[in-house]
Amino acid sequence: MSILKLSRNISLQQRLAQLTGRLAEINGEGLGLEPGKIQRVFKRNFIQVQNELFVPLSLQSIRVFGIKAPASTVRVGLRTTFRTGNAFADIRLVQIGTDFVEVQAKGKFPSRILFPLNKIEGIFPVRPAAKD
Repeated sequence: MSILKLSRNISLQQRLAQLTGRLAEINGEGLGLEPGKIQRVFKRNFIQVQNELFVPLSLQSIRVFGIKAPASTVRVGLRTTFRTGNAFADIRLVQIGTDFVEVQAKGKFPSRILFPLNKIEGIFPVRPAAKD
């Protein structure tokens, strides 16, 4: 499946509104916050988590817990504007919105990571390793 086939006409604010009430981890430079529920998503610019307002497009990522793995994904690597080591060198792309990228997070707890598009420098396909 092509990466571009996962493009959707949905904004980050609209996607977060669908996830209201879910547990989310807010990730930004210098932030060390405990996960909290997405309490409210405003029509423009803000979300409320643990009674604090955040501007989603200014964050590095938002990890939302308790979402099942999607039916179809594409293996990709992501280059971000912030340091991640190789954390996103091989990950499952769920969708590309108008201003965000959503991936299926690795780990034993099902979750999704939403990246504002301005934090993504590139998306590249990942091929399965050749067997010897």
